[in-house]
Amino acid sequence: MNRRNPPHRPAALTPLLLLIALLSACTPREPVERTPGDPASSRQLDTGEIVGYANPAGGYSWLGIPYAAPPTGELRWRAPQPPKAWSGVRNALLPGEPCTQYGSQLGGVGAPGSQQGSEDCLYVNVYAPKLSADEARTRSLPVMVWIHGGGNTVGHGAFVDGGVLAAREQVVVVTINYRLGPFGWFVPPGNPRLDSHGPEDLDASGNYGSLDAVAALRWVQRNARALGGDPGNVTVFGESAGGTNALALLVTPTAEGLFHRLIVQSLGFGFSNVPTDDSPLSTAAVLRRLLVSQGRAADAAAADALARRMTIEEQTVFLRSVDPWTLYAAYPKPGSEWDRIPSVFQDGVVIRRGELAALLADPATHIDVPTILGTNRDEPKIFMAFDPRLVRSAFGLPYALRDPANYEREARYRSLLWKADGVDSIAERLATNGAPAYAYRWDWDEQGNAYGMIDLSMVVGAAHGLEIPFVFGFFDLGPRSELLFHERNEAGRLELSARMMGYWAEFAATGNPGRGRSTESPQWLPWSADAAAARMMVFDTMTDSGIRMLPSNVSRETVVAVMQAESLPDTDRCQLFRATFRNRQDPWADAAWQRYAAGRCSGPRVMSGVAAASSE
Repeated sequence: MNRRNPPHRPAALTPLLLLIALLSACTPREPVERTPGDPASSRQLDTGEIVGYANPAGGYSWLGIPYAAPPTGELRWRAPQPPKAWSGVRNALLPGEPCTQYGSQLGGVGAPGSQQGSEDCLYVNVYAPKLSADEARTRSLPVMVWIHGGGNTVGHGAFVDGGVLAAREQVVVVTINYRLGPFGWFVPPGNPRLDSHGPEDLDASGNYGSLDAVAALRWVQRNARALGGDPGNVTVFGESAGGTNALALLVTPTAEGLFHRLIVQSLGFGFSNVPTDDSPLSTAAVLRRLLVSQGRAADAAAADALARRMTIEEQTVFLRSVDPWTLYAAYPKPGSEWDRIPSVFQDGVVIRRGELAALLADPATHIDVPTILGTNRDEPKIFMAFDPRLVRSAFGLPYALRDPANYEREARYRSLLWKADGVDSIAERLATNGAPAYAYRWDWDEQGNAYGMIDLSMVVGAAHGLEIPFVFGFFDLGPRSELLFHERNEAGRLELSARMMGYWAEFAATGNPGRGRSTESPQWLPWSADAAAARMMVFDTMTDSGIRMLPSNVSRETVVAVMQAESLPDTDRCQLFRATFRNRQDPWADAAWQRYAAGRCSGPRVMSGVAAASSE
């Protein structure tokens, strides 16, 4: 892996300072080769024999299995192709390379800003109970396929370890890599809106990262039996951007029949718009900058003239020949979190076009499977902890909140909006006519103090991404993870994790989370049309408020109404709206801004340099 510091890099998802590393629990661990593998873990896949190793959780792990051909050279920006078979036994003892990305402690890959990964990255990791090869072929365990988060620009499948979840709950866990950034989502040259392409032309779709997820699911269909899994019972689950990618599968016709349940944790930033022709993120603009940087044109005007003379084939060949880091450097540094490289757009080839709410409300226009949707109570706090408006820092370490009441208020409304957009509105539509939907909120906030000066329970609380270790039952995520997960919170934390794994696994097995795998757990009821009914499960420890069902009726309209009722000066009220509705492209928020506070808020809704939405 290339670890040079790049001359240019996209803006980090959040300030990459010490506490973010701690809160994200993302200090990367160096992989350790297991030599030799365990012969009893030998499995025959469709591409050859593999051997894995017995993991500490009491099951087997197989890492770094190719599910598609390397998308390099002429295969860059093409639908994934089948992997090549191998002869002999392949040692599946180490993860494959992460996909090309700049290092980020949020992604767990390398030092911040360093050049990491490879285009040869389409690998899966598999975790299963310790079965013999004969037992594996007859067990038909539920399969759970994990799509990692990271803003679709960072991260890798092996960051989480599925061993505990697999062994404890008797499921097969598969974690996947998929192409990131401009390698995963790239509008082909010459046709920025894809209007002339038919549904058979997957290479022209631009949604290559989404196609990777479909290819991984096809790999599961071919190989689940050999690993102890049931190809007829596959659950896709993902968090943040991985949740966006998972939700997109519902409107991806080529994924029909490849999965049977869906879990969306902390839905990310949503679908992108295809850049307009005059956007600095458009393919034409990227091409012009590359023609200059590669010495093919003297300046922007000459590059524009040359690009016009090139055929689409010539443009494509040139773009595929460019070094990956040179390509990345051709994208302008974004001014905010939302000025990002496009990802997951409704191209009409892979992902259906149409208003998403309408597509999800009609079982005929989406893949209708039971779905769980949830958010964390304090989603944005992990991003707020370094906002100088809100927090005082010294040497890059936050040590005090400027106004604790204001901090809690902003976190509350941003979390409510996250829930309105990512849970309630979607559950309402999915449950209207089709398969059941289930909603949750995760409330755990028992970190306590760090270094005797930082109250992590207040500054971070139940923040974005922190539920992931509870879902996987694996808390050893690096040398600093004890600041979050320690002896003082161990008993309640492990009990909550066990209950959550039970619910997730029961849902994967049956499509109904029920009481999980414990008769002592409350019944998780599906989303109902009755807004006053208990239709959201809350996850917390018994020393706090416990696991319980509550009503849930959060919409954008209710968020604005409650916000407007706050007893605040108009200046603070207007700032609260801006801090909550941070997406630059949000017509609904633009209209609400004009009506908000009786029109007393002056200026644009999004101030320059303010928008910094989250979005793993």
